[in-house]
Amino acid sequence: MKYHKLILLSLLLLTCGMAQDKPEQSEKALDDVIVKETFEAGTEEEKLPISLKADFSNLVEIPERIHWSSVEWKYNDGQPTTSLFQCNLSDPELTRIAPAPAKVFHLSFKDLASWKIDIFTSDGRNFRSLSGEGDPPPAISWDGLDNEGNPLIPGAHYSYSFTATDKAGNRRTFPGEAFTVPALYLVSDEEIWIGLANSTLFSPEGYGLTRDAAELSEELVSFIYYYATDENIRIRSQHPDTGKFLEMLAGKLGRSTDVFTQDSAPTVGNQCFMMWID
Repeated sequence: MKYHKLILLSLLLLTCGMAQDKPEQSEKALDDVIVKETFEAGTEEEKLPISLKADFSNLVEIPERIHWSSVEWKYNDGQPTTSLFQCNLSDPELTRIAPAPAKVFHLSFKDLASWKIDIFTSDGRNFRSLSGEGDPPPAISWDGLDNEGNPLIPGAHYSYSFTATDKAGNRRTFPGEAFTVPALYLVSDEEIWIGLANSTLFSPEGYGLTRDAAELSEELVSFIYYYATDENIRIRSQHPDTGKFLEMLAGKLGRSTDVFTQDSAPTVGNQCFMMWID
C-alpha cells in the first residue's frame, strides 16, 4: 500500500509541474506571434509608397488665354467668320506689359515750403515736371507722359532730380539715378497706347526676334481681343525685323498683316515698337 501511495504522489507532483510549465510556453509563443506580425505589418507599410505608379497621361496643358466660347460669330455670304473686334472678354492677362504709373518716386522730406521733380531725357531736355506745395507725399507716381501729354519712349534713358525748398527759402536739388521703362501701356478715352522697347522684341545681334517676343505677342493679342472695336490698329516701328513680329502677331490673331496700319511718323531714336488700338 505504501508503495502504491508513493507512486500516486509522484504522478501528482509531475502533473502539477507540467501544468505550471504550459502557461509560460504559451505566453512565449504568443509573444513571438505578436512581434512577428508587427514586423511584417511595418514592412508592408514601408513598401507601399514605393510600389505606387503615377499615370499623367490624362493631363492636358491649355496655353490659350482666351475663352473661345465667348467669341461672337458672324455670317458673311453664308460662311461663318470669327469677329475678333466686336466682343469684350475678361481683362487682358499681362505679365510683362505694365500699366501706368511708369515710375513711383519715394520721398521722405519734412518742413518744406514746396517741392519739384523734373524728369529729363538723355539729351538733358525737360520731359516732365511734377511739383507741389508743402511737404511731398511719401510716394509720387509718374504716369509716363511728358508735359504735352505724349507718352515716353520705351527703352530710352531718362533721369530725374528732386528740388526741395524749405520755409526759409533755401533750395537744394538732389539728383536721381537714370532709368528706363521697357514696356508700358496707357488707357485713355480715345485709345489704348502700348509701347515696347526694341530690346524686348528684337535681338540686338540681328538674329531676328527674341525669346520674349512670343510671350509679348500673346499679351498684345489679349489687348486686341479686349479693347479693339474695329480693325483700326496702328503700328509705329522702324526696326528692320518689324515685319517678322507682325507676321507672328497676325498668325496668333488668325488674320493677315493687313489688319495693321503702319504709322508714318518716325519713332524717336528708333528705340521702340508702338501700338495704338482705337
